[in-house]
Order: sequence, then structure tokens, then C-alpha cells
Amino acid sequence: MNLAAAGTILWGFLDTYLRYRFLDKMLGSKVRYTYLWFYLGNIIYGQINVRLSLAVTLRGNLFYLCGCAFLLNLLLFYGSVIKKFFFTLWMYCGAELVFDMLFILLDGLAIGRGKDGCSDMVISAVGVAACLVQFAMMEILQRKLCILRQDFEKQDAFYLMPVILFIYASVSMLTVMFGGVSDWTSETALAAAIPCSLIAFCGVVLHVYCIVRLEANLEGRLKSQQAQMMERHTEVVTMQYEQMMKIRHDIRNHRLCLAELLSEGRKEAAAKYLEEWNLRMEAGQSAVQTGSLFADALLNPKYQQAKGLGIDMDISMCAPKEEQMAPVDLCCLLANALDNAMEACMRGDEDGRTPGWIRVRAEMRGEYWILEVKNPIDSPVPVQEGREASVKRVRRHGIGLQNMRAVVERYGGVMDIKIDSCFVLSVMIPLPLATEK
Repeated sequence: MNLAAAGTILWGFLDTYLRYRFLDKMLGSKVRYTYLWFYLGNIIYGQINVRLSLAVTLRGNLFYLCGCAFLLNLLLFYGSVIKKFFFTLWMYCGAELVFDMLFILLDGLAIGRGKDGCSDMVISAVGVAACLVQFAMMEILQRKLCILRQDFEKQDAFYLMPVILFIYASVSMLTVMFGGVSDWTSETALAAAIPCSLIAFCGVVLHVYCIVRLEANLEGRLKSQQAQMMERHTEVVTMQYEQMMKIRHDIRNHRLCLAELLSEGRKEAAAKYLEEWNLRMEAGQSAVQTGSLFADALLNPKYQQAKGLGIDMDISMCAPKEEQMAPVDLCCLLANALDNAMEACMRGDEDGRTPGWIRVRAEMRGEYWILEVKNPIDSPVPVQEGREASVKRVRRHGIGLQNMRAVVERYGGVMDIKIDSCFVLSVMIPLPLATEK
């Protein structure tokens, strides 16, 4: 094996690994040995193209290579079809845009020096450089835009995918037109190459902006949900306050009534009256108090919902402060954990058994916030790499665990799942010490 062949093999490993890493971070792998299958799939459809020449034009490359990559991603990664197609298209078009930007500039420089254009070696180097720039963009985006691991709305993708295709088509046509001119002079070639390359660079910037815009839309929706949660909490607190004011207003009358019953020796009636009074007092208090307005606003309705379904739910927890963990991340963890636990309990109710129970515990240990959620299960549920294989065809359960894992990884924590006699979800997140205001 000569040096060129060895370099080609090593480059193939690096290329497929970095693309696989990006998709795994953004979507999540759903099969064992995903990278191996991803690498073999790329070799297979690449060799088919080499032997049958199915993609020899820009349009052919777009349809064949992008289509084969999409089918492979469809089999190996989580997420909706639209989400997979969006990231596949973004990755493919990004490398092509960077290649066109560099090719136009270097080709113009070569013609300006009196040559016919870029040599094959320079074109190969441009291809490698384009891939490296694309890898750098993917690395930056997958680190900063972790929020995209959650499902985004289909209309966002439908809005941005035509923009990506338009940018790709425009820059590709510009590259073909520049390379198709055979009578460039050394003076005019560079003068034309610089603005054309700048246009292609603007296409790359817009290409990155599509992902940034997608994240902004998702953050806007999450902030809207956070505002709705705060509004709901305010309504609950207002109702509790009004009820407590009514009880305090009547407390003197309650005391007089109890004193009268006791003075008459009617102890049973007084005890019954006191019991009813205690029930009303308890109704005026929150069932769950964690120290976080947002967590209380989420957990109290969940607690009442579970109680209405016959689920024995017990919550004992303290929540991180806002300066330690963003409220939207805290609510994402708690909402997905409780939804999955309640769903598991109700599956027993559908089979004619009791709905089940849920135990939620959370506490601060030093600089770590530890959350544990337990619930019974009817049968063992397979878990691969921390992602539960849902029994429902829509895989909503697995998506919830992916969202939780995304939050945990964002804070540098760990998430563990144990399945034995019951389902145990454990989360440990390092948090900075909160400053007292």
C-alpha cells in the first residue's frame, strides 16, 4: 500500500467519524456500533457511484449523495424524518459552499499567474480544506446549539430548507459560470474571482445563519412556555392566597364554634369540625414546595393529575436556584421524568391492575444536585446507551429521555437508568454555589 492510498483510507475514517459525531450529538444513535454501520454505508453507496457513475453532475451529486446519506441517517439515528433531512441537507450543502468559495479564489489566482487554472492537486487540497472548514462549523454548532437536540417544529425546517437549497444552487451556478469562461485574462480573472468568492462566502454565512435562526425560534418557544408556566403558577398562588384570606377571616368564628362545642361536652362534633377545618387549611397550601417558583408551578399540577388518576405520588425535593440552573432546563428534566413515570404507571391501569406509584427525591449534596425518580414497570424495557426503547410506536418516551440527557450533558452531569424490580432514573448535575441576594 502506497502513501497516497493510506492517506485516502485515513481521510475516509476521519471524514465519516466527524460527520457521525455531529449527527450523534444532534440526533442520537439508535443502534449498536453506529459508527461501523455509518462507515460501511458510506463506502457502499460511494463505491456504487464510482462504478456506475450515478452522480457526475452537481444536480446528480445533490440527489444521489444527499439522498443516500439521508436514507442512512434515517436508519441509524433518532429524530423525526424532517429533522434528519434538514441536517443531512445542511451538512452536504455546507461542504459544497466552502469548496466553491475556495475554488473560485484559487482558480482566479492561478489564472492571474498565467496558468490555465487550478491543478488537480490544488483541487484535491481545496476539497480537503472545505471539509475541514465544514467540520469546524459542525463542532462549533454542536457545542453551542445543544438546544437543537430537542425536536423543532416542522414549519421551521420547511422554511429554512428552501433557503439552503437556493443558496447552494446560486453559488454552484456562479462557480460553473466562472470555471466555464475559457478566455480569462490574467488581469480580469482575479478581479472577477474576488467578488465571486465573497458572494460564496456570504452564502456560507447565510448557511450557518439558518442553524442559528432555527435555534432562536426554538428558544423563543421555550421562553413562551416558561412564561405560560409562570402565569399558571401566579394563578395557583393567587387562588391559594384568596382561600387563605377567607379562612383567616373566619378563624375567629371557627374558634368560637369549637369553644362552644367543647363547653357543651360535644367532643365528637368538635373533632369532626376540627377535621373539616384542617382539610380546608391543607387545601389552601401547595402540595409540593421545592423552593423554586417554576418547579412548584410544574409539580403541583402534575401531583394533582397523578392523584386524580389514582397514582400514589410522593415528592420530596429541593430545586436549584435560577442562577444555578435555567428554569427551562429544570422544568424540562422534571416534566419529562414525571410524564414517563406516569405513562408507565397508567400502562398497568390499562391492563386492569392498580395505576402504581411514583417516588421523586432530589437534594443538594455539596455542589451536586441529585435527582432520583422511581416507578414500577410491568416488564423489563430495553435501554441502549441510556435511551429507553419505547413501547409506543411514536417513541415519545425515548424522545423525552433524549431531551433530559441533552440538559444533563449541557451542565456536565451524568444520567443513569437502572431497571430491576422498578424503573430508577438517577441524575447528578454539578452546580455552582448560589449567591445569596
